[in-house]
Amino acid sequence: MDREIYRFLSTLNVNFRRKTLRELLEEEKPHVIINGRRHRIKKRELNLLRELSDTLDLKIPIVLEVDASLESGTVRISGREEVKVISRILGRELNPFSEEDTLYIYKPELRIVRRHLPTTTIYLFKIGPVIE
Repeated sequence: MDREIYRFLSTLNVNFRRKTLRELLEEEKPHVIINGRRHRIKKRELNLLRELSDTLDLKIPIVLEVDASLESGTVRISGREEVKVISRILGRELNPFSEEDTLYIYKPELRIVRRHLPTTTIYLFKIGPVIE
């Protein structure tokens, strides 16, 4: 049973190449390829990210990592610029001298992030080894 669940969860992971905000803003029909399929990105979201980001080198989609080793309902966001953008969306204060490159958010905050960035964020499920 555990093995079946592990196999199912491993299929939830996606294969994709991230693009920069700059690349996507230059495209007439912004998109990334996820699992071999074209995934459209809304220009409204790109413009919001342009306002919130300090750089056009922000990688999109922003990965929302759901890790089985974390407390239930916890999502990890990695990358200095990604952390800044998500913190700004959530209204969290960041220390301007901080070099934080990991942020943990919880279900209520996740809903806010997904409401603002439904096409520019993606879930990545991370699970540990199979326990027999």
